[in-house]
Amino acid sequence: MRAVATQGAAASQAHVTEAARSILRSGNAVDGVLAGVLAAAAESPSVLFGPLQLLVGGAGAGLLAIDGRVRQPGLGVPRPRGFVAEEAVPASALVAVPGLPAAVVAAAAALGSMSLARAAGPAIELARACSPERASLIERLVRRGAQGLAEGAVADELMAAAGRPARGLLTREDLSSVLPAVVQCHEREGSSAGVVTVPWRDAQGDSSWTQVVAACDGKGLAAVACYEARLDGLPIPALGVVAPPLAAPVLRGAARVRPGEPRPASAPVALRLKAGSIDLVIGIAEASDAEESLEEMILVLVDMLAPAGAPLRASQGRLVAIGRSRDAARVIASA
Repeated sequence: MRAVATQGAAASQAHVTEAARSILRSGNAVDGVLAGVLAAAAESPSVLFGPLQLLVGGAGAGLLAIDGRVRQPGLGVPRPRGFVAEEAVPASALVAVPGLPAAVVAAAAALGSMSLARAAGPAIELARACSPERASLIERLVRRGAQGLAEGAVADELMAAAGRPARGLLTREDLSSVLPAVVQCHEREGSSAGVVTVPWRDAQGDSSWTQVVAACDGKGLAAVACYEARLDGLPIPALGVVAPPLAAPVLRGAARVRPGEPRPASAPVALRLKAGSIDLVIGIAEASDAEESLEEMILVLVDMLAPAGAPLRASQGRLVAIGRSRDAARVIASA
């Protein structure tokens, strides 16, 4: 007789799925998702300095969202003169304040069941093969938390690449003050009753770079996160990373985006609550309009889950989905 799985992990990238599953064997759903996110950051140089948005529900955790979107830089310094309309804006002026490191640390501390160092094990091993510099940076974040970006040689490299001397907006105060928001979520009403999405979801951004990782554990905890793996941005070779172009440049004669303000990011992830338990974890990756595609899949799955073994695909993008009953978890779609 085939054993019934009580836990499961799924992602839009195969190496992320593998990392999440390896940690889920001894950790909880949040540990698995964070392991997947860090594995993505190990393999892709732009992930670490991009956004992270996380939904968690069940097993006494309630319904929570963690907002790790990047922030607009420029805290603690006067407004620069700004660029004129015909002037080319340098990549340094588009570097935002990373939100992912602080969100990972906060989620691990509040909701994980193992140390962040242990959850990061697969990522560090992968990073050593991809980029020793990036591996060192991830190890530093594990040891020092998000403050590891605001100290010593790491902060010096960031200031040289995207601070005022490079015509950028990033400041040391930006790096030391970013805090992820942890927000209580509520179920929707109406046609998609019981569905939970991030509360700030109407602040949408480009979703073509978005990736998803999800996990359910044997104790009823479920988690799903989205992050971005972009191909463009400002390379910072000494750190092994690429800072994606997510900040708003200051333009002469135009209103300035307030420093510290979260920058728009797509969040095509959701949980569904049924009879007090999470029975569906879902996300859409790599879609031109992932938010719209997510809505379509929620409507498809709101009254039923796909039959075992039946293929299920989103109309666009890559579907990531796990269905859960009282004592079993089934991966519906994954890389």
